[in-house]
Amino acid sequence: MIYLAVFFLSCGFLMISERLEKKELNFLGVSLGKKRQSLFYYICVAIGLLLPAVLAGLRDSSIGTDVELYGNYWFIYAGKYRFIPYMKMASEQSIGPVYALMNYLVSIVTDDVKVFYFVLSLIETVLVYFGIRGFKDKISVPFGMFCYYTIFYNNTLNLLRQMLAVSIVCFSYRFLVKNQYAVFFILSLLAILSHSSAVFVILLFFGWIYLKKNQAKSDVYFSNIIIFVVIAFVMLAYKPFLKMMISSHILSARFLTYLEETVVGGRMIRLGFWVILACFAYFAFYQLVNYDKRNKFIISCITTSLAFSLVMFMGNVYAIRMAYYFDGAAIILIPMIPKVYKLQVDGTGKMKYLLYIILGLFLIVRWYLEYVRSLNGETYPYQFASF
Repeated sequence: MIYLAVFFLSCGFLMISERLEKKELNFLGVSLGKKRQSLFYYICVAIGLLLPAVLAGLRDSSIGTDVELYGNYWFIYAGKYRFIPYMKMASEQSIGPVYALMNYLVSIVTDDVKVFYFVLSLIETVLVYFGIRGFKDKISVPFGMFCYYTIFYNNTLNLLRQMLAVSIVCFSYRFLVKNQYAVFFILSLLAILSHSSAVFVILLFFGWIYLKKNQAKSDVYFSNIIIFVVIAFVMLAYKPFLKMMISSHILSARFLTYLEETVVGGRMIRLGFWVILACFAYFAFYQLVNYDKRNKFIISCITTSLAFSLVMFMGNVYAIRMAYYFDGAAIILIPMIPKVYKLQVDGTGKMKYLLYIILGLFLIVRWYLEYVRSLNGETYPYQFASF
């Protein structure tokens, strides 16, 4: 499968770059030297991030439901209209201005939509990569990217606008947990201007503020129970809530479609995945928090995604749209498992690589069930574009 091949190749180059960054390496017993090693580091990072973007750019227009629904059309419009009329039309059709602007800027350079999909994927991958690097002292960045690829990548080929917003939110995590609120709010605004559903990212801010002030485990449990109950109640009675959000112009009118849709693909897969993550998070709560106090926030995000997943399982298609902004916690939590095990249980690190293998297989199975077997987003099988 070309997807898995690209995932492994990308992470392989990022692993090499991580080694080059941490210590001086020798080639056939000869030191590379600092300048040459630094050059190789940047080359490996560049190749690692470019590979998934190239795959996205070379795909056929049949890969990803939303590509033919609106992706191709809005790029074509960008080449036909002047800037002001184009942006006005995008606003009237509830196309996020950030996404529309990206279309317009790329259309100035080329009329090939494949270039746009390459640029879009590259920006998303770079944002997530540097978001994960905000936790590089606690997790393996390459494995974090593998989590991103198996959980999010295929969705980026389908949900063009929302995955841009999600990648911006993933990048903003690193600033929120460092209390750099100005940067976080600027990035949140860009996410909202990419896809209006990102307005719910404000919940991340309030969750972080509360958990930063309340240190006890009971406080975390209490807040997570409240989060779970409130989300379940609101989303199960979501129709009046959604109508209120639309009438207040917080969400666009296109979300009216969610009032009729009840069929959600991959419900069991998603719910099972988040149940497993949540069980581990609470089972290893003390180990996780002792390893990194920010994990209280990460665990709350996992709980939030679990709540949305449960509501989605019960037939609310809109819940998944909100869940994506909290799903990014998984690409921080999962790579932390081998680190926590090494620190708290084993001590020798002998089992660390076995855990990476087990977790990698777990992620591959999840990816297969969601994108290959369930055909979620119509991104499988992959087909190259004709030239």
